[in-house]
Amino acid sequence: MELQILHAIQGIHQEWLTEILRFFTTIGESGLVWIVIAIVLTCIPKTRKCGLTMIIAMAITYLVGNLFLKNVIARPRPCAVDPGVTLKIPFPSEYSFPSGHTSNGFAGAVTIFSYYRKAGILSLLVAAIIAFSRLYFFVHYPTDILGGIVLGTLDALLAVYLVKRLEDRADAI
Repeated sequence: MELQILHAIQGIHQEWLTEILRFFTTIGESGLVWIVIAIVLTCIPKTRKCGLTMIIAMAITYLVGNLFLKNVIARPRPCAVDPGVTLKIPFPSEYSFPSGHTSNGFAGAVTIFSYYRKAGILSLLVAAIIAFSRLYFFVHYPTDILGGIVLGTLDALLAVYLVKRLEDRADAI
């Protein structure tokens, strides 16, 4: 079923769309865009708490998703299972589940949304486009994307909660 969905997505390929989605998948590589945003936010006193919370959320996501779940589940990528589809991006070296692009994107975007609703909506849109690009390029299954959304969202909510608790403790002292 998941391969059927991916093959259906292959049917919408257009050169202009491939270039747009290649841009989004590239900025999502290793959480790059979210790391840059977190660093910028951390450097600005008014947004520092959001930036630091993003860093915590993405660190949790990296530890749980990339270092633990990917290696324990060890799911081959769809492009390894069905090599008949020509890849338009380099073959990823890690396992498939969960999608790191997606989990980082949603960890960053949900954190931003927790602090700044308007910027958060734009961030969630970017995260969703990055996630879709991974399906478009045939490097993740839909459940990899779903797992990344859930993981990133939960990690962001956990980071927001932890920062709030630390803040409450600091205020109590």
